Amino acid sequence: MTKIFKISKLELSILFYSPVAWIAIVIFMIQNGIGFFGLLGSYQEAISMGINVDNLTFSLFIDLNGLFDTVLQNLYLYIPLITMGLMSRELQSGSIKLLLSAPVKIREIILGKYLSMVGYAVILVLILVIYASAGALIIKNPDIKLILSGLVGIFLLTCTYSAIGLFMSSLTAYQVVAAISTLAVFAALKFIGSVGQGIDFVRDLTYFLSISGRADDMLKGLITTKDVLYFLIIIALFYR
Repeated sequence: MTKIFKISKLELSILFYSPVAWIAIVIFMIQNGIGFFGLLGSYQEAISMGINVDNLTFSLFIDLNGLFDTVLQNLYLYIPLITMGLMSRELQSGSIKLLLSAPVKIREIILGKYLSMVGYAVILVLILVIYASAGALIIKNPDIKLILSGLVGIFLLTCTYSAIGLFMSSLTAYQVVAAISTLAVFAALKFIGSVGQGIDFVRDLTYFLSISGRADDMLKGLITTKDVLYFLIIIALFYR
């Protein structure tokens, strides 16, 4: 485990030496901040005009164009930019030979790199926690459990995207190809849920494979074993 954490720490430091990781965080903060505070201002204006807004927590965070809904719509654009160089960089530079000759297993290398992405996912979620805390302080009687459930869903989805991105990065030495391939897998996992709807067995199978809507129930406050297991299975599948 010591080797894994060392690799993870090193990879995270390399990640933040690159401007891509910082740019992604800045854009993530600005994009979601503008949307959240703009929406908050709109609801405050509506309330001051005497318009009744039911369940402000749901409207700000979960509803269409709410903070968490916006994150789900755009999250797939950020992860490939971060994961595209995890293994492709090693393959392109030839440093993978040094890693393989070191007294460390391939599984430890992959797990260490994946944990660095989990750390990056935690940073993204912490940014959302800042906005969520601001909203909770402003909203009277906020639904904290609903907010926490949404954050869990976003975190699991980010970790799942990261596992897919890491896998695709290990298949090619070209970072751009890794990023495009990752986007293609995301698109396939979203599209497959619409395949074979007229056949019961195929419909059940494609629904299980589809990633579309998996985090939606968590955003609405419903954390089910089925959805959590789906994320864990996909992570394990692409990690291996």
